[in-house]
Amino acid sequence: MGKKRNVEIYLKNLKTDDKLRFPMLPTEINVKKSNQFESYTIMNIGEVSIPRGTSLNEFSWSGILPGEPRKGQPYMRKWKEPAKIYNWISRLKPKDGKPVKVRLTITGTPINCDVYLSDFTATPTGGYGDINYSITFVRAKTIKVKKKADVKKKSSKKKSGKELKNKPKNEERTSPPKAKTYTVKSGDSLWKIAQKLYGEGSQYTKLYNANKKVVGNNPNLIYPGQVLKIPS
Repeated sequence: MGKKRNVEIYLKNLKTDDKLRFPMLPTEINVKKSNQFESYTIMNIGEVSIPRGTSLNEFSWSGILPGEPRKGQPYMRKWKEPAKIYNWISRLKPKDGKPVKVRLTITGTPINCDVYLSDFTATPTGGYGDINYSITFVRAKTIKVKKKADVKKKSSKKKSGKELKNKPKNEERTSPPKAKTYTVKSGDSLWKIAQKLYGEGSQYTKLYNANKKVVGNNPNLIYPGQVLKIPS
């Protein structure tokens, strides 16, 4: 059995350098890698092993932002007012269409990477002033976006010599079958919509693939009023 490690969960806003340390640990963290989910129990953690070269794409967990009466408990890290933690995390939501990049570090595990906030829900509960929450982060990846003018120029140059043997990627995509639609509401994410419609948040890729023209290059950025096709 591996040696127990001192586990802490930290977030660092890479724009402001502000740091957040979670005062209580969740019982487990769900890690999505290459369309597969794994759960790591981190309460009284021993050895945590993630194969080298594995691409970790998504991290999620549920936990408690403890109220003041819990200060001094043996399971408590450095206590911080739950409302302040809630506001700190809420500021990570996309602003003007631009996501806020943060560094997620979970000591005692190989998790130390840049991420974007994908989903955050919180509910005040109990007599301790606690806030129950669930949170999801996606791995931050650099995406190069080509302007339409550049794509047209490149396409016209190729066609001037001879006809393209292969159609552009956009034309290769098969149109999804006729499906119902869903209008995005405030607070929605593809994960939440998929969980509502299919019963599994991991089905969000089906929604994204059917709505890339509407959503764009970042599946984590959807806006109220967008109409999404819902494939069966």
